[in-house]
Amino acid sequence: MSGEAAVSAPGKTILFGEHAAVYGHPALVTALDHRMTVMARASAVFGRGTLRLEIPSMKIARTVASMHSVDSVKGPGDLAVLAVAIGTAGLEPNPYGFHVRIDSGIPTGAGFGSSAALAVAVVAACRRAVDDDIPLEEVGRLATTIERHQHGTASGVDVQAVLRGGVLLCRRLNGDIVEHEELPGAGARLGAFRLFNSGAPEESTGTMVGAVRVLLDREPARVREALAEINAATRDGCAALTRGDDAAFVPIVRRAEAALEILGVVPSHVCAAIRAIEAAGGAAKISGAGGRTGAGAGLVLVVHPDPAWHARFSKPGGWTEHRVGLGAPGVRTEVAA
Repeated sequence: MSGEAAVSAPGKTILFGEHAAVYGHPALVTALDHRMTVMARASAVFGRGTLRLEIPSMKIARTVASMHSVDSVKGPGDLAVLAVAIGTAGLEPNPYGFHVRIDSGIPTGAGFGSSAALAVAVVAACRRAVDDDIPLEEVGRLATTIERHQHGTASGVDVQAVLRGGVLLCRRLNGDIVEHEELPGAGARLGAFRLFNSGAPEESTGTMVGAVRVLLDREPARVREALAEINAATRDGCAALTRGDDAAFVPIVRRAEAALEILGVVPSHVCAAIRAIEAAGGAAKISGAGGRTGAGAGLVLVVHPDPAWHARFSKPGGWTEHRVGLGAPGVRTEVAA
C-alpha cells in the first residue's frame, strides 16, 4: 500500500504578546500568506523507519535509514526528520517509510513561524498520506512537541496561528493546552500595520527565551512589571482591533515596544530605528523573539492609521518590507503534484 498527500501551512506574525506568552499571558497572532507546502508519500517499499527528505531551498536531499534515531536538532533538515518521526510514532503497527519534500515561501530565522509551519504541515501531510484522519487538535499537540526541539520552551501560540489561520487571541494554560479565541474578520482590519524584516537576529528564539528567564530570576519585580505591561497592551490591542480603532494602535504599540526593550530583546540598532519612526509620528515594535547583539531583530511591525504616512515612510537601512497579506487561511490540504 502507498499513499500521497500535499499540505500547506502559512507563516505567522505576533501582533502583541511575545515573550509574555511563555508565562501564560495572551498573545494576539495572525497568519501570513507566505506558505510552506509539504508533499508526503508513504509506502512499505521504503522500509519502516526510512525517510527520503528533500528541501530544495536548503539544497537538502538525504536518506535517513532510521529516522527515529534522530533526537535533536544539530544540522539542516534535522527538524524535518524529527517532525516525521514524532508525527508518525503513533501509527502502530507502522510498516511505512516516507518520502517528504518541503517547498517553502516562508523566510527562516526572522520570526515568520517557519518551524511551526514545518511541524504542522509535516505531521498533517504524513498522517494524511496513510489515510489517518488525525484531528486538528492532535496535529497541534504533536507540532508543539516538535517545536520544543527547536526553541526549548514554547508558548504554543505560533502553532495555533499556523494551524487555524486568521487572527487569534491565544493563551497557554497547562502543558500543551493553548486556549484560542478566533476573531472573525479581524484580518481585514489590520490596514494600519506594515511588516518589515530588520535582518536575522544573531540569537535563536530559544536563546532569547532563555535570556528573559535569566533576567526574570535576577530582577523579578522589573521583569514581571514589563510582562504585565505587554499583557495590558495585548488586551488593549485586541479591543482596538475588534472595534476597528486604527488610531489607538500607535500608543499601544509604543507601550508594548517599551516593555520589550526592558526585557532586553531589542538590539540597539533596531531601537534607534524605532525611535526615528516614533519621532515621525508612527510606532513600531518587534514581532517575535527579537535579538540582543546584532543589527537585526527579525520582524518589525510599523504602525500608523494613515495610509499616506506609510506611503511617505522611508524604511531604515537594511530593512526589507514584506508586502504580505495578514489573516491568511490556516493549514489546508492541497492537490498533490
